[in-house]
Amino acid sequence: MIEALHQHARRILIGHADEQLAPFFHIQFKNRDSVLPAPFSGEREKAAFLLALRATLKAFRSEVVNYAGISEAWTAEYDHEPGEADLMPSERETRKECVVVTAGDRRGATLRMWEIIRDGKGAVTDLVEQKAPDRLEGRMHNLMAGD
Repeated sequence: MIEALHQHARRILIGHADEQLAPFFHIQFKNRDSVLPAPFSGEREKAAFLLALRATLKAFRSEVVNYAGISEAWTAEYDHEPGEADLMPSERETRKECVVVTAGDRRGATLRMWEIIRDGKGAVTDLVEQKAPDRLEGRMHNLMAGD
C-alpha cells in the first residue's frame, strides 16, 4: 500500500507547480476498502479527524487489515531535542517540503517520506526518498497503537 501511495503522489505532483496532494487515508478491511479524504484546514479540524479515525480503527479493529495515510508536510532537522521554544518545521529556514506516508496494522506502523524537489519555476521534478527519523512520533503515526 505504501508504494501505491508513493506512485499516486508522483502522478499528481511531478511536472506541476500548482498541484497539491490532497491528504487521505486508505483503510483496508477484510471484506472492503475505504478511502477517507482528509482535507483539514487547521489544527482543530486535524485533531477532530484523527480522533474520529482512531475511534473507527478501534471500533472495527477485528475487521481492519491495515491502513495508510498520505499528505504533504514540512520537515526540519534539529541539532537538539526540539522544545516549545523552537520554531515549527514549516517556519524554519532549513525546512524541507515532503510527501509523507504512514501505514500500520495491529503489529505496529511504519513511515516513509520523500523530499519534494522543484525546479526554478516551482514545478516538481522528483520525489527523493529520505531517511525516516529514528524515533517516530506524531498524531498521524501508529494509529492502532494501544487498542
